[in-house]
Parts: sequence; C-alpha cells; structure tokens
Amino acid sequence: MVLVSATAFGTISILAKVAYSVGFEVYQLLAFRFVVASLGMWGIALALRQNPLRLPRRRLLQLFALGAVVYTAQSLTYFLALQALPASLCILIVYIYPSLVVIAGWLFLRRSITRWHGIALMSSFLGVALLLGGARFTLAWALIFAIAAPIIYTTYILLGERLMASVPAVGASAVIFTGAALAFCALGAFSHQLGLPRGASGWAVGIGIAVVPTMIAISFFMAGLPRIGANRASLLSTWEPVVTVLLAVILLGDRLSLVQAVGGLLVLLAVVVVQAAHLWRPGPQVVLK
Repeated sequence: MVLVSATAFGTISILAKVAYSVGFEVYQLLAFRFVVASLGMWGIALALRQNPLRLPRRRLLQLFALGAVVYTAQSLTYFLALQALPASLCILIVYIYPSLVVIAGWLFLRRSITRWHGIALMSSFLGVALLLGGARFTLAWALIFAIAAPIIYTTYILLGERLMASVPAVGASAVIFTGAALAFCALGAFSHQLGLPRGASGWAVGIGIAVVPTMIAISFFMAGLPRIGANRASLLSTWEPVVTVLLAVILLGDRLSLVQAVGGLLVLLAVVVVQAAHLWRPGPQVVLK
C-alpha cells in the first residue's frame, strides 16, 4: 500500500508545475485539490460503509485537526516552495523526513534504531541525493518553506500513525481531507485566490492533482501506515522520487545520467533491505480493523 502511495505521490511535483503554468495560484490550487478529494472520499467512505460521522467525536475532531492544521501546513509550505524552486531541489530537501521520523521516534517514542534501519536510511538518502543532485542552494523564503515541509511532515506521520491505528482508513481520510479543504478555502478567500480552474487544461490538471497524488496517494499511505509503522513507511516512500524522475523522462523529455541511474538503484535497494530484514511484519496493536 505504501509503495502504491509513493507512486501516486511521485506525480505531484510535475502536476503542480503544470498547474502553475496554466494559471493556478497556490491557494486556489490547494483549495480545489482538497475540495474535490474530500467530496470523492466521502462518497467512497459511504459506499464502503465507513461513514466518518460514526467515528467517536474525539477521534473525529482529532482527524479534522490533523487535516486542517498539520497537513495544511505541510502542503502549503511545499507548494509555496515549488513556486520558486526546481521540483528536484524541493524533493531532495523533503526527503530528509525519513531520517527525521526515525530520529523523532527514537527521541520521543523510545523506539530503537536497528542496523537495518541505518543501512536502509543511508542507502535511500544517498540514492535520493544522487538521483536529484546538482541543485544549487540559495538562501531565500522558498528555501525556508522547503526546509519546513519535511519537519511538519514528520509530525504528520507520527500523529497519523497513532490516530489511524483503530479507525477505517477511507472514512478517516475523508475527515482529514475535509479539514484541509476548509482550511485552504478560508486561506483562498482571505487572499482573494479562491476560484474555479480556467479552461479545459486547468480543469484537467486540477482534477488530476485532486485524484492521483491526493485521494489515491494519501488513502493508501494512511491505510498502510498503521500496518508497518512510521519508520518503515517513510523508508518505503523513497520510491516517490524514482517515479518523479521517470515521469520527467517520459513526459518532459528529461534524460537520466549514469549518476541518477545509480541513485535510483540505491533507492530501490533501500526498499529491498526493508523487506528482506523482516521490517514489513506488522505489530498486532496497530493493524487496521
């Protein structure tokens, strides 16, 4: 499930760049993305008999806050960074988060860091660095947003693992999307950016970014997260930049260098290490019911 999520997430940077090129503003894009996704997820949740309104009130409010505050902040910082920085640079910075999750789990949750965790982390981070290397760092507000995104995402992952442990994934995701949708609608209205897409291309990109890297990606990630834990989910998610580069080659005409090819292989190696080391085995206390 987490690998499917990573594949879908791998489209987001390219779709965001295309959306900006066809006239989307950042608040407009994110509001449209989460409004469409929340409507779709509510429909799916009801069809699967996972009515979010049947969740305990406290858990319902917690999931809503997770979307309205934490995920909103993460999405906003990343999309603001994408307005000014190359997608490769943004993804490279964001992929500090697997290390941050492992370190935060060790510091705050007293989780052990095994030798295999260390090997997989080093392989994945080195692979991402080679795969997306060559970007030039310049101090700017966009770089600050890019650095903030993985820090906030680390918080989101750890909170999400706890909140999703005993609730249906689709129903809970609908609540998270609703929180983010309302938050971005408020931000869009305040900044006078709230509005529908312009033209057929705008609608196509808007629907695409609402469905693939939102509905599909987040739902599969949240469903897989309680099964395998935050550390393993973060490591397996390093498949995302491989997808991004492959899409850039196919759709944008980019060409992989030898260094990038080696980086992609290292990322795949990290995925193999995680599974070969039996880190995939879920704990019974976090399996979705």
